Amino acid sequence: MRAAGLLAALLAAGAVAGSVAAQPSPDPIGLQLFPDSRHPPAYQGLDAAAQARVDLGHAVFNTQWVVAGTPGAARRDGLGPLFNGASCDGCHNEGARGRGPLGDGPAPEAMVVQLALPARAGQPELGDPRYGHDLNTAALPGVAAEGTVSIRYHERTGRYPDGTAWSLRVPQYLLTDLRYGALSAHTIVKPRLAPALFGDGLLEAVPQSAITGQGSAGQAPAAPAGAPAWQWQDGGRRLGRFGWQGASISVREQTGKAFAREMGLTNSVIGSDDCTAVQSACRAQPNGGSPEVSDDLFDAVVAFERWLAVPRLPGSDADSRAPNTLFVQIGCAACHRPRLPVMLPRADGSIARAIIAPYTDLRLHDLGAELADRDAGGHTVATAWRTAPLWGLGYRVHREHVPTFLHDGRARTIEEAILWHDGKARAARSAFEQLTAAQRRALLQWLAML
Repeated sequence: MRAAGLLAALLAAGAVAGSVAAQPSPDPIGLQLFPDSRHPPAYQGLDAAAQARVDLGHAVFNTQWVVAGTPGAARRDGLGPLFNGASCDGCHNEGARGRGPLGDGPAPEAMVVQLALPARAGQPELGDPRYGHDLNTAALPGVAAEGTVSIRYHERTGRYPDGTAWSLRVPQYLLTDLRYGALSAHTIVKPRLAPALFGDGLLEAVPQSAITGQGSAGQAPAAPAGAPAWQWQDGGRRLGRFGWQGASISVREQTGKAFAREMGLTNSVIGSDDCTAVQSACRAQPNGGSPEVSDDLFDAVVAFERWLAVPRLPGSDADSRAPNTLFVQIGCAACHRPRLPVMLPRADGSIARAIIAPYTDLRLHDLGAELADRDAGGHTVATAWRTAPLWGLGYRVHREHVPTFLHDGRARTIEEAILWHDGKARAARSAFEQLTAAQRRALLQWLAML
């Protein structure tokens, strides 16, 4: 009854983070210890059949795909012709977030530069006419890779009101060796780090009404500035909740895009390679089947991703992950919502209701011009970002030698990530800056345990 009562409260229009934090609630589900990062657990126990499917998906996730026709490849051929990586695990190591740039130089494999033309209302997002949806930096023999991506940083410094110094690194992205001509001047250049996949199945189970604040009969809210036009169809929102800008509505859709556009592997979601009209050598290459990722293997990968738990640190408990008072007071919880309801289907067709602690509202927000994308001509483009879930943040901080943050890894610490917030988050960032040094340390230490 407590879970059902809290669910009703969260579904009510206008529910705010402060009220969520104040209400009693059952312990959130979804968090598990990760004693061995090579074997990420499911967020709940599985029967033998489901576990076997997840295990198959995990094996496919770690598979190195090869060129079509490779002897002995069985069903793991069809890579390319253009691609960025040869396995899912190469960017999402065991489901974790990809490694960000450590400094000037080539972009790491886990950073993909997506390309998109400004979308018209009600129309799908189109890629660059010459390069498609991603700039693929690798290719099969006989096919020219599309180009290279490198990064240069310069430091921007400042001080808190109490005199403490801070520094941010500002990236400049260089796309060179473009083998198929110039990008369209209107193409939006979108550097993106591979996000963590932990808890994605639970985020998929959040009712849309809990995100929009509207019941099934309510009107969808107006599109925020910078929201991709393809998310708004038939007078209402086609709610995307995956990817840095909510570009995909489901784990399945997000997985299909990654297979096709970053690995060159066709599947039941996207049945063609990202070869454009000017890339004749790409279009002439043999394929590894139709589709190249068979439905049973594709569905197993999706099952693996959907069941992934969210890692919690040893020694942490529900109290240590409860909404921090400072976090709520300075306004962070308005977008990084501490609690959301989920509705999980049971085998008998009934629905199980529970609560998760993702620290996101799964909505899009303008975070200011400094974080916005730019087009090929260098002009700032209105950009809306999905609120990044903060659960599992402690795992990243303690697991990675040099963790990086934000959509392109520009932030080297949680503190830097906060200082980059602007636009709708300007008031919360300013309130963070006004905290005492001791208060800032306490808040950052709490975040590093989520």
